[in-house]
Amino acid sequence: MIPAASRRRGCSCSSRAVLGLALTSLALSFLLARAFPLLDPDEGRNAEVAREMAESGSVLVPTLAGMPYLDKPPGFFWAAALAIRTFGATPWAARLPAAVAASLTLWLFGIWAARRLPPRTVVLALGFLATAPLFAILSAYVIFDIPLTLCVTALWMLLAEEVERGPGTLRRGAMFAAVAAGVLIKGPVMLAWALGGSLGAAILLRARTPLRWLRLPLGWLIVLGTAGGWFALASARFPEYPHYAFVEESLERVATGSFHREAPPWFVPVILVAGALPWSLATPWTMRISRMARVGLGFVLFAVLFFTASHSKLATYLLPCFPPMALVAAESWHGAGNTRRGAWRVMAVYAALAIVLAAVGWGRMSPPLKHIVQPHQSTAFALAAVFAILSGIAVLGALTRRAGFTLAALLAFTPVTLAVAGPALIEYASSQSGEPLGTAIASVAPKGAVRFERCYSAGAVYTLGGRSGLLSERGVETTSTYQTRYRETLLARGQWTILSRISSPDTAAVIVRPNRTPDEIPPAGMKVFFRDRRFIAYRWIEPTTDPAARPGGR
Repeated sequence: MIPAASRRRGCSCSSRAVLGLALTSLALSFLLARAFPLLDPDEGRNAEVAREMAESGSVLVPTLAGMPYLDKPPGFFWAAALAIRTFGATPWAARLPAAVAASLTLWLFGIWAARRLPPRTVVLALGFLATAPLFAILSAYVIFDIPLTLCVTALWMLLAEEVERGPGTLRRGAMFAAVAAGVLIKGPVMLAWALGGSLGAAILLRARTPLRWLRLPLGWLIVLGTAGGWFALASARFPEYPHYAFVEESLERVATGSFHREAPPWFVPVILVAGALPWSLATPWTMRISRMARVGLGFVLFAVLFFTASHSKLATYLLPCFPPMALVAAESWHGAGNTRRGAWRVMAVYAALAIVLAAVGWGRMSPPLKHIVQPHQSTAFALAAVFAILSGIAVLGALTRRAGFTLAALLAFTPVTLAVAGPALIEYASSQSGEPLGTAIASVAPKGAVRFERCYSAGAVYTLGGRSGLLSERGVETTSTYQTRYRETLLARGQWTILSRISSPDTAAVIVRPNRTPDEIPPAGMKVFFRDRRFIAYRWIEPTTDPAARPGGR
């Protein structure tokens, strides 16, 4: 038995390591957030919704392009709007809530584990989670799923503590608070995580204990009083919202393919493996794990079954699986035998990656992929060389039986990949971003009005700080399902801001159109000043402050 004093010293050391890792993760997320432009459509849209909330001060119902945006609850937008009001409308400010949520996830996960597990296991679990590519990259992304991961992680950790110690009123109150926060961030899917994850834990533990917290009436009052209170207020202003939220946004998304996010049955396991490379393949997995790890694994079981059956699949939906997976992986690296086997697996994974990337660099790929890969052959060669070196380090760990070499190689995957492939990734991100368009518009028309015609970039609008209009028949360009489906309702209420025709005289200083043909005819009196693969932008040949003097906007 380990003496109590030794346990306390180990816990103290682990707590310091946990705080250090969480702060390091926050710093790295901040660097990523500053390095990459906002990606359209998701990041640009979410950032612009938060900017409009920060500008208007209206926090009950989010807006996009000045119209109600009820595709998601406002919880995430509250945090992003606060960051934007504090630090300005910059990409990293919009990404700050996700970065902080990722760091808090690591910290809470680590503090909880430090009280129950050996320091080596705690640090390893945090290292696995922090360097899982999907978790690391999305920690610097304007997205709901990282804050949702914080809520789900807090829930299953508290549930594991209840299984271990028995029920506690304060603990259960915290569990329902996590559910309420998750609903305010992502909607009813948090209820599915809570119910399905608890059922999955009960199945793996072969006990009803993980389900008992659900019977607390006061807990559900917490959810109804917070998330339900906002829902009631929003529904009072928008009577169609209950049907949209529960039937269209939730049930229809899961049961039908109307949201166009269908994927084959193997999608979920592939994302779980690829999102946690290389430890997902190199770990000598075992089911000889703690009860607390089994509780977390119950949430993974729910996710695998639920999202495999769902007709709507995105990689981000699976983010809450990664903390329990990291814990199970860390516990699987116990023992000299497992460590040796793991070392050889690390070597094999890196060797395979090096061979594949070398083949890509030499052009050994199918013809349809050549135009995508060829510009980045040097990056492929560089990554192949780095992975070959990491494979050699793993071999050194296996031969010398020093786990430090193996684990260092294992945890290096995401940092070295981002370092080596960073320029290529930034180039790709720029091609998917509206930020270059917004910057170009700001340089030629710092205060002029901008009109998008049959296209839209929320990222560009965010960069410009608003001052844009959209000319469109149905408004699908905003990528808001709610706005598109309830167009007639919004029109009847006078809340539809999208233009159906151009005003006379034309007041737009800049016109943006989709870049569909190389011989696009410019609007009369205008010339091209920006073009990329998605957009083409025009400004007046002879700038004038009198709109009536302009030749027209078509």
